[in-house]
Amino acid sequence: MQTKNEAGHKKDLNRENIMKIAREIFSKYGFKKTTLDDIANAVRKGKSSLYYYFESKEDLFQAVIMKEVDILAHELEIVINRNTDPIDKLRDYILTKLTTFRSLANFYHAIENDVTAVGFINDVKRRYELDEIRMIKRILIEGVRKNEFEIYDFNLAAIGITTAIKGLEMPLSAGPYGNVNIENSVDIILKIICYGIMKR
Repeated sequence: MQTKNEAGHKKDLNRENIMKIAREIFSKYGFKKTTLDDIANAVRKGKSSLYYYFESKEDLFQAVIMKEVDILAHELEIVINRNTDPIDKLRDYILTKLTTFRSLANFYHAIENDVTAVGFINDVKRRYELDEIRMIKRILIEGVRKNEFEIYDFNLAAIGITTAIKGLEMPLSAGPYGNVNIENSVDIILKIICYGIMKR
């Protein structure tokens, strides 16, 4: 007979497996075209058993998005906590952000296409934007402390850089620059962010 802990662990593993497969299907067909039947067939479970883990398709999609948000946040926190020079840290941050973003299809599509059927997307966007501003601000403050940056308004500078990075997500992930070398692109952008475009 299973203990309560073993049963809980098995439930968690099943839930993770459903989410993993759902991530692949959502990223291939999108939220609207994917059905719970598609996911149930891929997981090799009855549709009714999915309801044991998730209340609805929206609930499952929300879990998938939150998983991807956590993956992105985790990768960026690793960069923030590295003991590196602030300029290198800013470069690594932008590079990590864009390369990770390329691989998170569901989060990318949810951010870009604003899935109207799912009300939580706007909350996720807002939380994600605030987290980004907070992380960029940490890099900027560190840069000023080490006498590498000169910034008079940390909030405004962090918002500006975050907005610039966000503007690059679509073209460097799926747009006309989707196939370019992302490291070279980040170096060009970083030069503009740090030194501007004025001839010196």
